[in-house]
Amino acid sequence: MKLHLSTEPPDVPKHKCLVLGIFVDEKPPRGICGFIDWRLNGLISREIKREKISGEFAEKAILPFPQRIGAEYLLLFGMGKLVRFNAEKIHDAAYQLVAAVDGMLMDEFSFELPGENRISLDTAGIVEAMVTGFFDYLSQHTEKLRKMTSCLVTSPAQVKDVSTGIKNFKANVKDLGTVKVSFKK
Repeated sequence: MKLHLSTEPPDVPKHKCLVLGIFVDEKPPRGICGFIDWRLNGLISREIKREKISGEFAEKAILPFPQRIGAEYLLLFGMGKLVRFNAEKIHDAAYQLVAAVDGMLMDEFSFELPGENRISLDTAGIVEAMVTGFFDYLSQHTEKLRKMTSCLVTSPAQVKDVSTGIKNFKANVKDLGTVKVSFKK
């Protein structure tokens, strides 16, 4: 799996599929999801208000070709309750999230760190749990692990903590060098 880190504004670069986390108990959306909602003139908030999107754990909503952002597809993924979001839930969400991307027959996606700066787990812990969840799903299929490319969209201020999370993943998971990390500005 290739993992790129991007500090560009999330609406600017071209994404095949941009995955954003939605929480049941966070309305309107915050973080990068909130920013993308703003760029889409409140589209995500309207869908939440119309009860088309709830944020229940593992719920999936796909918005093809959203205007005003550089994504072909926007995948909104339910994260459940923010107040109950922990490392285990993050791992499970990441596992199911990459399974959903795989089910869409894609081998490329971008993602945010769900709950960043809003849960008790620090950024490094969120990154480690997410990458471990991706790896655990993809390692069942060597070819998928080799082909999958993901891009973590984050802010320049978080790069050090993201790097720590990746180092922790590498120290705790025997990936045998199958997860390759690069930095894109």
